[in-house]
Amino acid sequence: MADETLFESERRRSRTDIAAVFRSLATALENDGPVTLEDGPESVQVDPPESPLFEIEVERESGEMSLELELEWGENESSTAASTVAGNDDAVHSLGRFEIFRDRASEWRWRLVHRNGNIIATSGEGYTSKQNALKGMRSVMKNAPDAEVVSK
Repeated sequence: MADETLFESERRRSRTDIAAVFRSLATALENDGPVTLEDGPESVQVDPPESPLFEIEVERESGEMSLELELEWGENESSTAASTVAGNDDAVHSLGRFEIFRDRASEWRWRLVHRNGNIIATSGEGYTSKQNALKGMRSVMKNAPDAEVVSK
């Protein structure tokens, strides 16, 4: 079968923007969830296996330096290989990401972070397990997609 590029993004970005992409990838990998990559209206979602091949390469070529990070796995190793490829108006495009993390008291929490780095929402409470924090986060995602806004 011929090679097929499912998603590609190449443009100059600030170090802060690059760090935000890495944080999003790290969060998805830590949470055993799918990884979503997006650039404007284009996006792809993949689900790497528990232990993909991880390659780091630093090159100097013709006066230019490059740092390449690569995860590689067979399609049969993935829970859902290349499960979503979007680039049309029907695609759901999020400007935020959920993060699961441990707080200073070693309790699990979630937060919703805009891609500019601002925290939009938090769990408000710590959970004793990562699984319970994920359950609380998913409950918000499921139960409040069209929540009513009430002024008091």
